[in-house]
Amino acid sequence: MDGRTARIIDANLNRLSEGLRVVEDIVRLGLEKPRLLAGVRGLRTRIGMETRALRRRVVASRQSEADLGRGDRFDRTKRRNLDDVLAANFRRAEEACRVLEEVLKLSDKALAARFKAARFRLYDLEKAAGAPE
Repeated sequence: MDGRTARIIDANLNRLSEGLRVVEDIVRLGLEKPRLLAGVRGLRTRIGMETRALRRRVVASRQSEADLGRGDRFDRTKRRNLDDVLAANFRRAEEACRVLEEVLKLSDKALAARFKAARFRLYDLEKAAGAPE
């Protein structure tokens, strides 16, 4: 895998795991929805286990000090409340899954398909987050 592809994968694995962690904490401590928490935590844990080897392979290509998206000027989304934070982080995780799905189609179609499935699972979890328990 070339360095450009590895950087894209690394950035999106980070984006996905960070987004899922924020969602998990809001569901756990803010919404207090046990079934939803089980779904989010299960997905986060599964993705972490399934990507452990891939993460080790791509981290060497990381160039965070030179990342064009590093500055605050790229974070223009305003959050007014916890619901906004939750929605933004569901979107962050869904978008990361989509990028990983597309890029991994070049080298690992099976893993690409797992990210597609994770993206659709996130859509379902996001819908459940808005529904009363």
